[in-house]
Amino acid sequence: MKSHVITATPSDPDGLLSAAGTEAARHQNFRPGLFLHDLWVLAKARVVSLLVFTAAVGEILAPNALIHWQSALAGLFGIALAGGAGGVLNQIVEPDLDQHMRRTLHRPLAEGRISRRGAIVYAALLMTAAIAILAWGTNPLTLILTLAGTVGYGVVYTLYLKPSTPWNIVWGGLAGALPPLIGWTAITGSIAALPVVLVLLVFVWTPAHFWPLAINCRRDYAKACIPMLPCTHGIDRTRKEVLNYAILTWVVSMIPAFLTGDWIYGGIAWLSGAWFVGMALRLKALPEGQEMDQYARSMFAYSISYLFLLYTALILGKLLLG
Repeated sequence: MKSHVITATPSDPDGLLSAAGTEAARHQNFRPGLFLHDLWVLAKARVVSLLVFTAAVGEILAPNALIHWQSALAGLFGIALAGGAGGVLNQIVEPDLDQHMRRTLHRPLAEGRISRRGAIVYAALLMTAAIAILAWGTNPLTLILTLAGTVGYGVVYTLYLKPSTPWNIVWGGLAGALPPLIGWTAITGSIAALPVVLVLLVFVWTPAHFWPLAINCRRDYAKACIPMLPCTHGIDRTRKEVLNYAILTWVVSMIPAFLTGDWIYGGIAWLSGAWFVGMALRLKALPEGQEMDQYARSMFAYSISYLFLLYTALILGKLLLG
């Protein structure tokens, strides 16, 4: 990685000419396409897309969603912008840590392609736009929940939970679990049992989703001094917890079927949840080594498809059964 340290010379004792040269080189090498891609990465757009999808499902399941389509669109745009702001805040705090992780060392702040000051401006613009859209197009409850999720991830999780406790992803996952409820409240302005259960579903799914990745990346987390569960409690304890939370996710995933009487969703949830638990059992049984690491990564990838399938099944049941 290239050094960004400005050095002084006898003819330039304060390093001012070097600083000017570095800034000039940055402008000279500016590429609009790369810059837009960096903004996309900085906002963690791939993660945000899952948040927006779960929020959209919450809206679709809400009563009279079509009548309130303007609020629905405002809610989705607001969640997308606020989620992006949270992603930027997360990376503003962690550029030094990102440099120690193989999967994050090429992020824009870690490589110095975007300055921390520029990222702060970007986060402020995203959050301001989110607040304006939600305040105009939805209701106070939706705005409050969205702000709580953004602060919970960008500040509470990033600054306090992640560097201090191996259970960071459990409590930090609550912020990422809120979008189904936010989508529902954008339409109704109130809280009900079904969206709360959908929040609980994402909440218990998150550890079973993330800890396999933490197993795969445990050496990087140890090098970055981040107290992830595999680093502090070992791989065996982590695999046991993955299995526990996979079973819990399977159980919670069946509750919407009983609340709505949706047997289509219920069948899909039962089968996909059984598969998820089966993957957790196999992960627990594998001996430590390269095969286990690769399988942990596969389980992480499957878990995303699993959640997507559950929420898609909810939409399918709503459309077919009403």
